Amino acid sequence: MLSELSELQLLSIINGLLPVVLLALFWSWESWAAFKPVENKTRYRHAFHNLLLAILNTLFLGLLFGAAVEIASQWSLDHNWGLLNQLPLGTVGKTIFALILLDGWTFCWHWMNHRIPFFWRFHRMHHSDPYMDVSTATRFHWGELTFSTLFRLLLIPLLGLQAWQIIVYGMLVFLSTQFHHANISIGRADRFFRWLFVSPDMHKIHHSQLPHETNSNYSTVFSIWDRIAGTYRMRSDLKNIHFGLPDFDLPQWQTLLGMWKTPFSKKTQTKQDRK
Repeated sequence: MLSELSELQLLSIINGLLPVVLLALFWSWESWAAFKPVENKTRYRHAFHNLLLAILNTLFLGLLFGAAVEIASQWSLDHNWGLLNQLPLGTVGKTIFALILLDGWTFCWHWMNHRIPFFWRFHRMHHSDPYMDVSTATRFHWGELTFSTLFRLLLIPLLGLQAWQIIVYGMLVFLSTQFHHANISIGRADRFFRWLFVSPDMHKIHHSQLPHETNSNYSTVFSIWDRIAGTYRMRSDLKNIHFGLPDFDLPQWQTLLGMWKTPFSKKTQTKQDRK
C-alpha cells in the first residue's frame, strides 16, 4: 500500500498526523511539568475551544484552497518560474534555501500582522488567549489564515517553491510553534537553544500584554530574524508575564463565537472596567 503512494501523498499524510502527535506530546509534558499551573477545568475548556476552532479552520481552508498549492508549484516548475529554478543548486541546496526563504517570509508576515491595523484585527485573536499553552499554537482566525494562504500562493511562482518543500516547512512550523507555545520550560538550556531556534521562554514574551513586548520576537522557526531586525527581547521574570489582551479579557471572547467576532469588534469593556 505504501509503495503505491507518491512521495507528496506520503508527506501530506505525515503532515496531517504530525500536529496530533505533537499536541499529545506537549500536552503530556504540560501535565507533568507545567511552567505556570492552571486549574484542570479551565485548562480543558480552554483547549476545547482552541482545538475546535483549529478543526473548523482546517475544514474551511481545505474547501477553499484544496490543491491550490500543488497546482501553483507545478505550474512554476513547468514554466521554469521563480528564483529557486534559476539557481545552480542541487535538490538539497534548493530545499535548504527554500526553508530559509519561507521562514524569512513568515517573519515578515508576522511583523505585518502586528504593524498593519487591518491585519492586526485578525491576528489579535491569537494574542487574546489568556492561558498560553500548546493549544494556543492552533488558535488563529480563519481570516488571517486565508490572507496568509493567498500571499503564499503568490510567493510560490516568485520563488519557484515546490509543494513538498512547503509541506516540509509546514512540519517545521508545527514542531516549532507547538513547542514554543507550550506551557513548559527547558530551563537553562533555553538560553542556548534560542541562539538558533525560537524557544518557549523567548515566545512567552511575545504573548505579554505589554505592547513593547507583544511587538517583539516575531520569529517562527529560526530566531535569527529578530536579531537582524532588532526586535529580539528577553526578560528574566517570565512567571510574572500576563498573557492575553486587556480589551478581550472577558470570558465571552474565549468562546468559539467570541473568537470569530474578535476582528470585527471595537474596543470592549475589560475586567478592570467592571470593578
